[in-house]
Amino acid sequence: MKYSQNSKDFWRVTAAVSAASLVTFFNLYLVQPLLPIFARDYQISPLTANSVLSAAMLGMALGLLLLASLSDAIGRRKILLSSIILVPCISLLIGLVPAPSFHYIVVLRFFQGLFLAGVPAVAIAYLAEQLDANALIKSVGIFIAANSLGGIGGRLLGGWGAELLGSWSMAFVLVALLSLSMGIVVCFLLPMEAPTAASPWRLRQSLVNYKQHLGNSQLVAAYLVGGVGFGVFINQFSYLTFILADAPYSLPSSLSSLLFLSYLGGTFTASSAGRIADKIGGKRCIMAGLSLMALASLLSLFGQLWLLLLAMVVSSMGFFFCHAQASAWVNQHATQAKASASALYTISYYLGAACGGVLLQPFFSVWGWSGIVFASVSALTGVLWVAGRFLKGGELSAQQLLLDPSGTRR
Repeated sequence: MKYSQNSKDFWRVTAAVSAASLVTFFNLYLVQPLLPIFARDYQISPLTANSVLSAAMLGMALGLLLLASLSDAIGRRKILLSSIILVPCISLLIGLVPAPSFHYIVVLRFFQGLFLAGVPAVAIAYLAEQLDANALIKSVGIFIAANSLGGIGGRLLGGWGAELLGSWSMAFVLVALLSLSMGIVVCFLLPMEAPTAASPWRLRQSLVNYKQHLGNSQLVAAYLVGGVGFGVFINQFSYLTFILADAPYSLPSSLSSLLFLSYLGGTFTASSAGRIADKIGGKRCIMAGLSLMALASLLSLFGQLWLLLLAMVVSSMGFFFCHAQASAWVNQHATQAKASASALYTISYYLGAACGGVLLQPFFSVWGWSGIVFASVSALTGVLWVAGRFLKGGELSAQQLLLDPSGTRR
């Protein structure tokens, strides 16, 4: 029997999965405000420093490929619990090893990314199995908010933890201990799954489905929107931490981490995207979001600190507005195997983040922040043309999206 939103078990399930989301994104993003510290301590380039984030993103992309189909065979709960226990253990390993080599950190972050994929791979499917349709809509909304807050919280914990505790390694220890505490609570809260017949591990069939999806121009265009959009968005923030750490700003990590509060603007637009799409259409929302990101990039060229912050707020609003509708577009236009179509969108999303830092680095090394803006606007203009050319047809409403357990709005 599935739980209704009036049941006390509704809050138990929702709180547990949302806490698991916080653990995931605390550990994924705690490194972003620490990138200038890694560059300074290890005497490495911004691109090399950024590999502690991109390695985890690459691991997540691979983990999503494996874990979504594996959960059909062994159960969603096992995947979810394994993820939130193993992920903070790796953060603890990174933080407690005296003077670890940078390559050691990057390798561990890649494997951490594999385990980080566990929650986004199965969370919505698990909620769909536990909750009735009306309860699912409310629960997924709370889960999406937890994703956003986890990303902001991880960056604040990383920046402030390093500043207050005296080293980046102690920031890892702080996040690991907090995450382990939350993970233990989740283990007690998360209900057992109803016994069902195990499905075979369908990785081969998923690969066949992926090949078919990649032959659909509508889906490929949406994948490019998600991958390029997130690649530009997340790596602009990474390189901006180096700009803020240098003169004339010279901000410590505790203050530069406050930059990531601009994500709250994206939280607002993501929640309103469905209502606006019902009026003007998802394609127009996607193109408007991409255009807003490009305009925000140009705004950041003026250089004043307050304009940089405003530009990042506007960019966050544009990206999440676009991302919410691009993921919905995939659910609508996949003619079969919708779950694998959504998984492929999420994979492209994290692959874009992993590759974006490498692609932006040559522009940053030659022209600094102006190079980042030039490359970003060029990439966004290109994907804007792709969206205008290949996205055709109707769109899902926000309610239809939330009722689809394969949805990936986060």
